[in-house]
Amino acid sequence: MSYGTLVVLVTDIILFSIYTIISDKINDLEKQRVSLEEREQNLKKADKDEFREQRMLSMYASVTNIIPNMDVGTKISGHIVEREKKTVEMFEFETTNSSSIEMCNNLWKKINS
Repeated sequence: MSYGTLVVLVTDIILFSIYTIISDKINDLEKQRVSLEEREQNLKKADKDEFREQRMLSMYASVTNIIPNMDVGTKISGHIVEREKKTVEMFEFETTNSSSIEMCNNLWKKINS
């Protein structure tokens, strides 16, 4: 094998190695781009869902005059707002002490009183 042929062979090997490295890097970047686009879509959907939930909560508060406390815990709590009487009454129920039906009935009694 001549020196010139060896140089061409080594050059081809180096160029192929560089091409492979660049191709792998491009593929990695493409995967990252797709991943970022998916995250962006998920964030937009989460924002849209949150906005929808806030509107629904606002509608429920308007209809029932109840503003719930959204803190996570073992309690269901919030405020009953009566605009005509200009009153705000707080309510709180321990979920471990009462059934859902009892809490609901007690809440309706407070609303109607």
